[in-house]
Amino acid sequence: MRRLVKLLGIALVCVMSIAPLRAQADVTGTWDLTVRTQQGTATPSVTFVQSGESLSGTYHGRMGDSKVEGTVRGNDIQFTVTLRFQDQAHVISYSGTVTGDAMKGTVQFGDRGSGTWSGQRRQ
Repeated sequence: MRRLVKLLGIALVCVMSIAPLRAQADVTGTWDLTVRTQQGTATPSVTFVQSGESLSGTYHGRMGDSKVEGTVRGNDIQFTVTLRFQDQAHVISYSGTVTGDAMKGTVQFGDRGSGTWSGQRRQ
């Protein structure tokens, strides 16, 4: 009997360690972003299409529309946008977390600096 209780306890610990698996966030739709850098604040929007963990869509900003590619794993989001400015491609990399209809994180502008961002799902 003691052995059975011990085995059940071990099994319960194993199950509990696996239990924190998070549900997959769904970011499909249009999001209004606020991007903050040392140079100021920008307010682009992005329309995501999500298929499983894969993201695609369109980024709408001051320099026009650009393609978005990325991933969502659990509540973690990462996506990139390639903007063309003066005939040069500039890759902007976003990473962060999603909580319901809000998201936030950090943004990297290649070797030109970084900032923070937040987003709200458009209703």
